[in-house]
Amino acid sequence: MVIVDRMAFIVYFQGNEIVKRIEKMPVNIAYVSKKANYLVFYGDKKQEKSYFNQLKTIRGFKKFEMSQLFNEEYNFKLE
Repeated sequence: MVIVDRMAFIVYFQGNEIVKRIEKMPVNIAYVSKKANYLVFYGDKKQEKSYFNQLKTIRGFKKFEMSQLFNEEYNFKLE
């Protein structure tokens, strides 16, 4: 059985270096706003601490949070 437990995360940043570094991470980038300096990506919910630890070492990182608009009903199970 495969359980997909994904979550949407929002990263606030300053500069473009962080976007290039997140593209190398094992996540799916959904949206990047260069004008408002934030991006939305989808990743495993269990890896939240790992994502934060990787992001805080990048210059230009400001804030990391879970998206309030994400609907957890979209997660699914395959048997």
